[in-house]
Amino acid sequence: MEASTIAVHWHDENKPIYSVDFQPTKNQSESNRLATAGGDNNVRIWKVVGTSIEYLSTLIKHTQAVNVVRFNPSGDVIATAGDDGHIFLWKKNDTISKDMNNENDKDLKESWQVVCVITIGDELSDLCWCENNFIAVGSLKNVLRVFRIRAIESMNYKGTLIKTFEDNDHYVQGLSYSNHYLFTQSADRTIITYKFEGEDIIKLHKFQKIGNVQMYQSESLQSFFRRLKTSPDGSLLITPAGLDENGSHCIYIYSLKNLSDGPIIRLTGFNKPAIAIAFNPIKYESTSLPYTLVFAIATIDSVIIYSTENKFAPLGQVSNLHYQGITDLVWDKDGSKLIISSIDGFCSIIKFDTGKFGTPIKAEHIVKEISQNIPLKESTNIKASPEHKKTPTIDTFFNNSKSKQTPKKEKKRITPTLIPK
Repeated sequence: MEASTIAVHWHDENKPIYSVDFQPTKNQSESNRLATAGGDNNVRIWKVVGTSIEYLSTLIKHTQAVNVVRFNPSGDVIATAGDDGHIFLWKKNDTISKDMNNENDKDLKESWQVVCVITIGDELSDLCWCENNFIAVGSLKNVLRVFRIRAIESMNYKGTLIKTFEDNDHYVQGLSYSNHYLFTQSADRTIITYKFEGEDIIKLHKFQKIGNVQMYQSESLQSFFRRLKTSPDGSLLITPAGLDENGSHCIYIYSLKNLSDGPIIRLTGFNKPAIAIAFNPIKYESTSLPYTLVFAIATIDSVIIYSTENKFAPLGQVSNLHYQGITDLVWDKDGSKLIISSIDGFCSIIKFDTGKFGTPIKAEHIVKEISQNIPLKESTNIKASPEHKKTPTIDTFFNNSKSKQTPKKEKKRITPTLIPK
């Protein structure tokens, strides 16, 4: 595992980089486009080959800082949002259009065009795509909005507001979506879950406390973001900015099949608050599970890599990559690189050796394995429910909400803890 800061001119005047995202691609031979959103009001597109970065384009439209950039699942549309209260949707032009009066355009290698403008007015903190046809966005006015996106023409889209939720008492700082479920995390110390049901979206659960203990950091958290994330198989939700009963930093993990039970595991022992989660998109062979998932947790100053093998045993940690706080992180399409952005205006890259996480599993093999009801091995402390035995997923092995055997917490170590109910 190698880590380094990429010394390129990311954004004007080394302004903060608030968000990063890789373009999903179906063609494995195609190089990843990386999008970065900055405090200079711009979005920039890059080509990543190995650990080298090539500039492609600057997307100029926002008038204030851009807080989030996200490709849609198909990878052909970019959504951006920021302090100016606008959501812009962008698509790549077939031709390159240069403005020679614009210094950024001199090295332009591709052009992106705004195909939709959604004006909200509130400062916008985070957004996520809910499939290709919906976008959810959170604001600093404590509001969650969901828009339906329709293509009128190939380069003309329309966004229609379909639902507004005012369920939070503070900033909505993180959003994630998976398989009809939408999740938000707010500075009011809550996680709220919503579900798409036909043409409607309904509020399901609100998580804030375990007993009398607050689960999450207050609004005094030294980060503008709380970027929670669902796993690529739709089985887990991991939430940052957690606190345990001793007031120590942690993260909480939920099973999407049993959301009403609340979190099933917490990982403790972080020296600084966790602010963002990113899942490796690849599923790997496992000795005890249908497959292994790998994910990264970014604290304000470190990145810790985890595996679902061995009850979420940490695989490694990288610290002191940046002079100022981390803001976002994302894996590339083959799970070999992790890009981290920071307020200091730089990105860093962690590169993993081939085979570091095991042998990748082809998608068709995973479907076959689950459909054949492969019997599960039971942990000594954790039992899989009969329902989960029919369709095994990663969370099967960490879902005994009745367990009274909780691993003892060790100071200064990052360890998983089952949460008894």
